[in-house]
Amino acid sequence: MPGASDPSYVSGYPYSYDICCDGLKDLRLAHIITEPETGLRFLLAKCKALETLYLDYVIGLKENEMIALFQRCSKLKTISLKLMPLRCEDYEFRTPLTDVSLKALAISCPMLQVVELTFAFCDPVWPTEIGFTQEGIVTLIQSCPIRALLLNGANILYDEGMKCLSSSQFLENLELVDCRSITDASMNFIIQAPCLSNLTLRKCKKVTDDGMAELARSQKLESLTIIGCCQISQKGVQGAAKSVHYLAEIESPGSLKGMYINTNRKRRRSP
Repeated sequence: MPGASDPSYVSGYPYSYDICCDGLKDLRLAHIITEPETGLRFLLAKCKALETLYLDYVIGLKENEMIALFQRCSKLKTISLKLMPLRCEDYEFRTPLTDVSLKALAISCPMLQVVELTFAFCDPVWPTEIGFTQEGIVTLIQSCPIRALLLNGANILYDEGMKCLSSSQFLENLELVDCRSITDASMNFIIQAPCLSNLTLRKCKKVTDDGMAELARSQKLESLTIIGCCQISQKGVQGAAKSVHYLAEIESPGSLKGMYINTNRKRRRSP
């Protein structure tokens, strides 16, 4: 409620909340607003055993608090960040976290295996900016044993970044959604990743049948999913992987919000 305050909040004494969550391993916070008096930042400050963290469009995140969280959570294995650009102190619209957060995550969480980064742009009138850069994402993937990566709306990712990702020694599952800057060259690069076996492309408008031909020539992929990529035909994906799922129609935005890379999916082999 506007103007409402938490009676247990004491300015300058952030640990007035007596919440016992030192053993908490899995946490998901979705579609909430956090302010100094709501207690969320104090909850996160006490989570030291986290292995799985989902933050879905949480408004009010502060980068210094997230860095402090990462520095405490050395056991973190899975992280999902769905970020929406908001008006910042300099009146620009951008996501609240930057490469500084990714660097802290890479340094502090050496067991990280699953990363999901989703960037939502809901207001076409105001210019928006992603706080992360291509270099920051690449550094994170190369620093941790990432097995599964999902990037949704990451227009900061270009062919050069995909070339860098191809050197990832552990990457098995890659899902790219609405990454408008990658082209057929990215397919030639990413197929060189040593362990890559499952690839999903959704709404990647610059990838064509020529890119699928690169995948077919490698004969490396176990599974390939193509959805809503307007320059890729059903004929073009034939032979690009042992198991292929193709859908020409573009999915609704609502269906994209709940995507999750299943790292326990068994590989399908031909008889």
